[in-house]
Amino acid sequence: MIKYRLVFFDTTGHAELIRFIFAYVGQEYEDFRIKESEWPSFKHRTLFGKLPVLEISDDVQSIQIAQSLSITRYLSNLFGLAGTSDLDKARADMITEQLSDILEIFYGIKSENNLEVRAEKQNFFYKETLWFYSSMLERLFEIQKTKFVAANTLTYADLAFVVFWDSFGENKKRFFEVCVICKALYEHVNNLPEIVEWKKKRPISNN
Repeated sequence: MIKYRLVFFDTTGHAELIRFIFAYVGQEYEDFRIKESEWPSFKHRTLFGKLPVLEISDDVQSIQIAQSLSITRYLSNLFGLAGTSDLDKARADMITEQLSDILEIFYGIKSENNLEVRAEKQNFFYKETLWFYSSMLERLFEIQKTKFVAANTLTYADLAFVVFWDSFGENKKRFFEVCVICKALYEHVNNLPEIVEWKKKRPISNN
């Protein structure tokens, strides 16, 4: 029997979309979380010295897959969440990549040690950066007219969309007042029983 072990820090971040996929499809896995203090001694055990990694093992072998979006695509293809057509797959990939790019900007700001500089960058991010990209997403969805983020069936991009907006906490509400399609697409997936259940039982983290 194949076993899955997802290794990441005790936070949401780059691993949460992968956890969402496992939760949505009902696949058992080990959600292995390490402390920041454990990372230096654990780092050499990963493929590229980065987390997350997904360990896949059976009675014969154990392998690792690194890079969060590579893991996401692998599991999405495996569990039927990649899209049914080539266009659906391209859109799911495009949107997820774009959301990831925006989050990288956000994570970079959160890691700023100078509190004054961090506050200035966060202010610009919420006033300028996120407004720009959220309006672009709203326009895309208005043109597409699909039932979900990338297609007329749920793909991993929908799960990525929920993870994306959750990263901003209560701040997302002011964007949803204007971006009504984004809000509807978010709520559609956020209220799915599998996602609701995962959010109830997942460990509490700082992010």
